[in-house]
Amino acid sequence: MPILVIDTSGSRQAVLLLDGNAVIAGDEWTRKRDDMPLLTRVEALMARAGWSAGELSAVAAARGPGSFTGIRLGLGLALGIASGRGVALFLLDSLRVLAAQAPRDGAPAGALRDAGRGEVYAWRPTLAPARIATTSLPGWIQADDRLVVDPPGALAEWSAGQAAWEVPGGRRRSLLEALAGEANRVTSREKPVRYHEVEAMYVQPAAAEERRSR
Repeated sequence: MPILVIDTSGSRQAVLLLDGNAVIAGDEWTRKRDDMPLLTRVEALMARAGWSAGELSAVAAARGPGSFTGIRLGLGLALGIASGRGVALFLLDSLRVLAAQAPRDGAPAGALRDAGRGEVYAWRPTLAPARIATTSLPGWIQADDRLVVDPPGALAEWSAGQAAWEVPGGRRRSLLEALAGEANRVTSREKPVRYHEVEAMYVQPAAAEERRSR
C-alpha cells in the first residue's frame, strides 16, 4: 500500500514514502526560516522514488501538538493530496512519533516538546497529551521515566536537575525510522479520518481547557 507520510510538527521534520513496511524514500531536515516549500520536497521525493501522486493509496500526517505553522502546512498539504486523489487520510499524534525515537531496548518512552512561553507539551503512554509549565516538570517526571525531548538537550534548560531523564541525542532513532513505525501502526490498526473531520491537536494549558469546557 503506497503511503505518503508527513511530519512538520517539530524542530526536525520529515517526509517519506512507505510501501507496506518498506521505506522507499525519505527526507529529514531541521526546520529553518528559509526552508524550501514542503510541496517541493514531496515532489522531489516522489520523483526520486519513481512514483506519481496517482499511485498513492493513503496519506498520513502528524497532527500535533507542536509548531502551529508547521502543523498547518503539513496537514493542509496532506488533506489536499488525499482529497484531490480520493485516497485514505490518517492522522498521527506527534508526541507518539517523538517518543518512538527512543531506542527499542528499554521501557516505553514519553515525550516533551517546547510549547513556548515557558511551557512544554508533555506525554507518556499512560497519560493524554498535556501542556504544562516548565516549572511543573519536577512533579510531572517520574523516577522511571525516559523522555525524548524536542529540541534535543532542552530539558536541562527547562528544569534544573531533570536532564538525566532525557534520552541522549546520540542514542535516538531517526525521525524517519520513528515516523515509519508509527505510520505503519496507525494505518494497519485505525480507520482513516473523514476529510471534513481533519483537525490539528493544539493542547491548551489546563486553565484554558477548564474555561473552554464551562
